[in-house]
Amino acid sequence: MIIAGALFPLLASCSASVSSVIRTDGGARISVQAEVPAPLAAKLRKLGAVGSSVPTGPFFDLAALRASIAARPALTLIDIAQPSPDSIRVEVSARSLEELAASPDLKGSGLITVSRGADWTELRFRLERGGAKALAALFPGIDPYLMDALSPPALEEDPVTTDEYKSMLESVLGEKAMPAMEAATVNLTFSAPGAVIGSGGGSLLGSILTAKISLIQALVLEKPIEVWLRWKQ
Repeated sequence: MIIAGALFPLLASCSASVSSVIRTDGGARISVQAEVPAPLAAKLRKLGAVGSSVPTGPFFDLAALRASIAARPALTLIDIAQPSPDSIRVEVSARSLEELAASPDLKGSGLITVSRGADWTELRFRLERGGAKALAALFPGIDPYLMDALSPPALEEDPVTTDEYKSMLESVLGEKAMPAMEAATVNLTFSAPGAVIGSGGGSLLGSILTAKISLIQALVLEKPIEVWLRWKQ
C-alpha cells in the first residue's frame, strides 16, 4: 500500500498493478508493474519526433530509480527490470512502514498513517491534491516528455475537473489515444499479515484487499483516493 503511493509519479504515467504483502514485523514486500499503453506510447513518440525532445528510448530511467531507492534506508531494492521500452517492473522491501511514513518526504502530508491498538494495526493510505506533490521526488526516472504531455492535475496548483482534463488530453493526444487512456487502471492488491477486522477503498476477500483505480482518476484526484486495512496483531 505504501509503495502504491510512493510510486505515484510512476503509476500516474500508465496502466499499472501493485501487489503488496505486509509482514508481521511491520515491513512489506511490494511488486510493481507499469506500462505506458501502446496507443499513448506511439502518439508520444510521434509528437516527440517533431519537437525538441524525442522520446525514442525507454520511457523509464532504471538508473534514476535505482539511485532513488538506494538513497532511502527504509527501502531495499529486490529486483528491477524493463521488459520493453514502454514498461517497467520493480520489487522492493520496506523495512518498516512506520519508518517510511515518517520519512521527510511523507511526514505530515497525511499520505500514510499507521495506527495501533491493543491487538490491532491499521494502515491507511490517502492520496489527495497537495499530498501528491510530496511523492514526486521519491521515484524519479519518468521521461519528462511523457509527464509534460500528461500534465497530471494532481501535481498542479490550479485544479481542473475530470471532464476538463479529458478535453485537454484529447487535444494533445488525439481522439484515437483516448480509449486507451480511459480504460487504463491502477490495480492494487494488499495482503494483511493477520485476520482483517476492517477495510475500505476496495473489495476484501479473506486477508486480501483489492482495488481498481481509474488512471484518469489518479491523474486528476478530483476526489481523494483512500485505501485502508486493519488487522489483528
